[in-house]
Amino acid sequence: MAIKGQGLPISFIVIAAISALVLVLVVAFTIGGLGDLFRGIFQTGGLGDELSSVQTACRTSCTTSQTTSIDLESFQSSRYCREVYSVDIDNKDGLTDNEKGLHCWDSQQGSINVGCDAQVNGQVFTEENCPEFAAGGGGGF
Repeated sequence: MAIKGQGLPISFIVIAAISALVLVLVVAFTIGGLGDLFRGIFQTGGLGDELSSVQTACRTSCTTSQTTSIDLESFQSSRYCREVYSVDIDNKDGLTDNEKGLHCWDSQQGSINVGCDAQVNGQVFTEENCPEFAAGGGGGF
């Protein structure tokens, strides 16, 4: 008479291995071993945006305003004119005052510097037609 041993099902072994891995990650995260890694991956907003990402967003906003603006008022209310960015230009920790409140057309210190020409009913509107530009936010032009 052959006696078979009582074995553990494979599904139980897989679940136990996954649980152990999750436990190790949670412990490593809470004691700080992985905290910096996850903080760098998931952090948003506080350190500013990447310059290239903002420039791409500004070009997209310009293209949108070129195709959707029907008059000066609609161009002035477009995202190109209204959006304000914080960009870590010098790639140092934290943002200086010169890196906050930037518009697409700002050109100071190698900033965003994305111009826009929207032709609407025979008229050409540029960043100079944006209210913030006229109010002194010309950014070096």
